[in-house]
Amino acid sequence: MPVIMFNDSPSHAVAPGVTRSRLAPGGKDGPGGIVRDSDQPGGCTWTEIWSLGRPEDQWRMQIPDIRMAPNQMWPLHWHDCWTAVVVLDGSLLMGDWWMQRGDVLIAAPGVEYGLLLNGPKGCQLLEIFARDTLSPGGYGEEYRDHPTLVYVKGLETTGFFPRPPALVENARRQVVPVDGTPGLQKGHLDGNACWNLGDPDDPERGIIFDRKLTAGATLPPVSVSDWRGALVLDGSMRVGDIPFAANDLLVVEPHAEVPAITAGAGGVHLLEMARTAAGLA
Repeated sequence: MPVIMFNDSPSHAVAPGVTRSRLAPGGKDGPGGIVRDSDQPGGCTWTEIWSLGRPEDQWRMQIPDIRMAPNQMWPLHWHDCWTAVVVLDGSLLMGDWWMQRGDVLIAAPGVEYGLLLNGPKGCQLLEIFARDTLSPGGYGEEYRDHPTLVYVKGLETTGFFPRPPALVENARRQVVPVDGTPGLQKGHLDGNACWNLGDPDDPERGIIFDRKLTAGATLPPVSVSDWRGALVLDGSMRVGDIPFAANDLLVVEPHAEVPAITAGAGGVHLLEMARTAAGLA
């Protein structure tokens, strides 16, 4: 299968309702170099998915970790929920913006973005969907024969739709510029950034933010009312007695108590995600 997908990631209990998981190694090249070394026409794509929420919930925040081959090109598309694209390794041309490690794109529901052209050494990114049930989105009908969709994604898994009136003009173009397009926003992980995935007054909006803790800094034990996740981007920390290093992911269920967090000798940089605003309280 061209798109290699996993959703049974490793996990280790830190405390009741608190789990340590980990992104697979390999960065943009994929585990064991599977993306780099693939002979798949159009290039290989490898994906592993985490969810903030239970299967029986009405919806979950979905966190796909995606590794893509060098120079692979994806056409314009949209999703029907708020979406955040976070580059972790390599580079990516997003419309007219060359995204590098730490760059962030926020897209409102139904806003078409792209094209996506992976850099000459490939790309690893998170494509965070505020609501997984609304994540599939779609492609314009003119892309039915696009090589990446035919050979990599597969047409049987792809939805093609007439564009809504506000997007009809995009059928005349290959690139949507990020600057100046309503519903698209640039950002960067600088240790003090925060984005609402939804209306700022909506208590059910998703939230992503990042923060840096200096060496030895501590956060007291905390319990929140909704699902919460935190990815170690750089550095290290301890959650209670459990060590966390770069690419480790902390997943917290509602009302579970997270033990005290202590940053390691080099400090720690975290990308944090809350399924709803209640995940912050």
